[in-house]
Amino acid sequence: MKLIGYAREGRSSETLEQQVHCLMDYGLNIENIFKERRSSIDGNRPALSECIKSLEANDKLVITRLNQLARSIRHLEDIKNFLEVKNVDLIAIKQDLNTSNKMDFYNMVSLISEFEMDLRLERQLIGIQKAKNNGVKFGRKPIDDKVVKKIKQLFTEGMSIAQISLTLALGKSTIYRLLKQ
Repeated sequence: MKLIGYAREGRSSETLEQQVHCLMDYGLNIENIFKERRSSIDGNRPALSECIKSLEANDKLVITRLNQLARSIRHLEDIKNFLEVKNVDLIAIKQDLNTSNKMDFYNMVSLISEFEMDLRLERQLIGIQKAKNNGVKFGRKPIDDKVVKKIKQLFTEGMSIAQISLTLALGKSTIYRLLKQ
């Protein structure tokens, strides 16, 4: 079992040096602390990737706060799943979090992730309803009744579906669907 630390320079009030000192005060050796100098916009974090690759079963990943580790709830859940598979505990010193009791933490992350998805879906449905109330039309344009009559007329005259499709610039599946009406 090893203690592996990760510190990331970010927009928070805690500097990289403060995080490293906090990790060392917790008992980590400086050579076991992976340091991310810059937080990239595209999410590329080479030190985090290297840190995660170095983890072995029964290790403990130590950070100061969860926001230093993950960019979002989804990212935190991905990391949680990886740590769970590797049997690695996560410790967030300043948030008094230790996943030695894995079920509580992992269940909480899963529930929060599900909650976030539900909120996103609810906001999407509200947005769709507002758009409909403002007259926005969804779905394909309805086919004019004159075109439907023309399709039926051409079909009864013996024209093939492929020929009707080319003539009227409609898809074959659309023509089949309209003929069934």
